[in-house]
Amino acid sequence: MIQSPCIHVPSKRTEEVDWATPLKKYIASNYQDDPEKYLEEVNTINRLRQDMRGAGKDTTGRDLLYRYYGQLELLDLRFPVDENNIKISFTWCDTFTGKSTSQFSLAYEKACTIFNMASTLSAIASSQVRSEPDGLKRAFNYFQASAGMFTYINENFLHAPSTDLSRDIVKILSQLMLAQAQECFLEKSLGEKKKDALIAKLASQASWSYGSVVDAMNEGVAKTALSRWWHMVCQAKQKHYQAVAQYHKALACEAENKYGEVVARLTYAETNAKEATKLVNTFASGFTPSLTSIPPDAATALQDIAKSSQTIISEKLVSATKDNDLVYHDIVPNVDVLQPIDKLNAVKPIPISELYGPNEIQKVIGVDIFQRLIPLSVHESSSLYSEEKAKIIRKETERVDLADGELDAALSFMQLPESIEKFKNRNGMGEKSITSLARSTPEVKEWARMISQEENERGMVGELIVTLEGLRGKAKELLDGVGISLEQEQRDCEAMRVKFGDLWTQSPSGPLTASFRQDIRTHREALDKAIASDRTLISRFEEIHSSIEVLREGEHSDRLEQMFAEAVASAAGSGRGSNSAENSLLDTEMEDGIESNITNIEKSIEKLNKIKKERQETLDDLKKKVGCFI
Repeated sequence: MIQSPCIHVPSKRTEEVDWATPLKKYIASNYQDDPEKYLEEVNTINRLRQDMRGAGKDTTGRDLLYRYYGQLELLDLRFPVDENNIKISFTWCDTFTGKSTSQFSLAYEKACTIFNMASTLSAIASSQVRSEPDGLKRAFNYFQASAGMFTYINENFLHAPSTDLSRDIVKILSQLMLAQAQECFLEKSLGEKKKDALIAKLASQASWSYGSVVDAMNEGVAKTALSRWWHMVCQAKQKHYQAVAQYHKALACEAENKYGEVVARLTYAETNAKEATKLVNTFASGFTPSLTSIPPDAATALQDIAKSSQTIISEKLVSATKDNDLVYHDIVPNVDVLQPIDKLNAVKPIPISELYGPNEIQKVIGVDIFQRLIPLSVHESSSLYSEEKAKIIRKETERVDLADGELDAALSFMQLPESIEKFKNRNGMGEKSITSLARSTPEVKEWARMISQEENERGMVGELIVTLEGLRGKAKELLDGVGISLEQEQRDCEAMRVKFGDLWTQSPSGPLTASFRQDIRTHREALDKAIASDRTLISRFEEIHSSIEVLREGEHSDRLEQMFAEAVASAAGSGRGSNSAENSLLDTEMEDGIESNITNIEKSIEKLNKIKKERQETLDDLKKKVGCFI
């Protein structure tokens, strides 16, 4: 079996870095310790980076990269390597553009190291002999592990200083690794001669995965950054695996005696196979074997695979077409109406934490190089304590912010304290203030106009409710009538069967009308739900019916103005004499009641503001006492 060529990601190149000088300087200035005591540790981290720079594309190279990364994680707990503290310039070259980028950030050094780990894993996977079961299994696992490394970069390093670390490019690389892992799983299933329906789903997923990579390569920075040869290989594989999916789906349909669909799917498979062959030939005409990320025999291998696949599909199509024309005479559906083949994803990124077994990680990373300088256990305990303090502050801050937000929202909804200004200034306005409050607002008048217009044009709500009840009853009668007709038809059918015996050849009506009965039940349930909804709406309408009656009379209604006048009068509270008939006395009592209400509201607002201030002061005091200012 010819092995399909796979792409691996080239590694980033980096320049030498001097860890010794800045680390020894920091130890002397911040820990007041003799830096020469830690000369061995400093030389060890220097040597690890040198080893990482020359790491090969094998498991030894993978382990060197992971050990250096693990030591960086431990070192990050003790030394603040950044632009403001320990300044070490890390220079790396972009994998795709060749442009060098320098930063003082240790996070940048970590991201680049993980990128090279992903690159190494992809190279190991690509170099496996997949005709052997163990090689196929290793390729499957290493491609997923590589995807996991790329995913980790996107999830943990947000600010990409170079093209190859940008979110879009890293996402494409992860998708490419998963597509190749899916391809490995498909090869395994083909070798084990799994069922055609299963293989069709796996191949459909492989085609979709490569298609997603192709689409992503056509957008944004990836369009110019990534190799066009990668793009052509993925395009060819997308068409090839679509052809494989349709071919095996056709074989599954043949087992189900769907001969027309067999011909249609084989026709579609042949179309995709021819497109794949055309793309492969274009690739082969310009491919240079010197490209390190694609195997040198990629062109030949792809041509052999595409040619073989097209031959098999074409021969099967000729045979299936002949059988259908001479024997089965099944209708051949149009390719456009064929049901899409379901996809079955068999891969996922392997997290960096699962790259090694539980007992292997410590062996690969080794002991903490700088454990003599600051015991890790002490540092971790201090970090946990600080984190617990920060959690307390964050929790209390959220509670304060939530309470302040609820208070502001409530005051804003009631338009306080702005809305009480009109009442406080009423003395300067004289009787005009009270009179203006006793008039309906423009907003309410607009509501009255709209309701009056709607009811005049479309009828009153009460009439619409009566009409709705009539339609509801008619719908129920129709459903009952259909149900009775079905029951009568079934009884008549069975009666004739009893009367004529074997001479009555009509099929029992029960199974034939089952769908009708189900439709009736569905419509009854929908009608019951509609009735319940109508009752709820009518009940809510009844609650505001009296107000609607006033608004129905229009914006110039006397009853509308009377309603506002009564509402203003009631605002006077208990201080107003209920039996007073003099307007002047009523106005005086209203003034007294409003004044009392304004005073109470202002006192309440003052009390709320005081609580808000005390709450913030308590939070500030808590922050000072836990020594955490955030």
